[in-house]
This record gives sequence, C-alpha cells and structure tokens, in this order.
Amino acid sequence: MPQPVTAKQRALRALAEGARATLELLADVSGRQLKSLRQDAEREKWRLGRASREEILARIRENATMLLDQVEALNRAAMENGGRIDKERLDAIIVAIRGLEKIGDVMLPEEAAEDKQNDRDEDTAAMLQRIDDRIIELARELAEEMVAERGGFRGSPADPK
Repeated sequence: MPQPVTAKQRALRALAEGARATLELLADVSGRQLKSLRQDAEREKWRLGRASREEILARIRENATMLLDQVEALNRAAMENGGRIDKERLDAIIVAIRGLEKIGDVMLPEEAAEDKQNDRDEDTAAMLQRIDDRIIELARELAEEMVAERGGFRGSPADPK
C-alpha cells in the first residue's frame, strides 16, 4: 500500500520542479514553524520572491514578441508611405531591444555566457574554414606551378598529348 504524500514531500517536489521558494514551502521542507522562519528571513534579509529562470525567460520572450510586433508594424507603415520610416520610433525600438538583451544578460548570466561562447565558437569555425579553404587553394596553385615547371606529365592539362 502506497504511503500518503506528506507536506514535506509535496514541497520538495514543488521546489525540485521549479516552484518559487516561498516561506511556506521552505517551512514545509525544513519542518520549521512558519512564524520562526519568517522572523529569520526578516532579520537576515532573505531575498525571497525572485522569479525563476523559466519565468524570466517567459517574460523576456513576451517582451521580445511585443517588440517584434512593433518592428513589423513600423515596416508595414514604411511600405505604405513609400519607404519612409519613422526614425524616432525605430530608434526607440532599437533602444528597447538592446535593453531587453542587457536584462537577459544580467538576469541569466549563464545563458548569456553560453551564447557568447557559441558565437565565438561559430566565428572560430568560420575562420578555420576560411584558412582551410585558402590552404587548399594555395596547394592547388603550387601543384599547378610544379607541373608547369616540369613540363607537365602525361594526361595533365599542361601536356596535351
């Protein structure tokens, strides 16, 4: 017969699944009295009520969607006005986008660092590919010069026989 689920088990699961850490949940998990825990939190100035990573991401996505809607509306208006764009509004949207990006960097530093590392990795890969392409190009040029210096060999473009 399964054991009944206790408040402690429910609280542990809620926290494990990303619930916001409230004094009530912490009291259930720790087995301490809520009143006592509240006093400790006030005295020690605990920072409670912070948004979870998922909540922050959801809020950033929501704001990014609103900004995208504004950019699209600005684009439609420009198309209707013969390509003339409202520069002030565009500048305001750009500032908001940059601000949102900075908020993401501050609120989610691990993701920001990971994104920057991914960008650096992509840049490095592109640079290495260009170097590799250039090496191959130089090797072909050298091979062509060597064949031309030796008068070609049977079946080569330099030797039409």
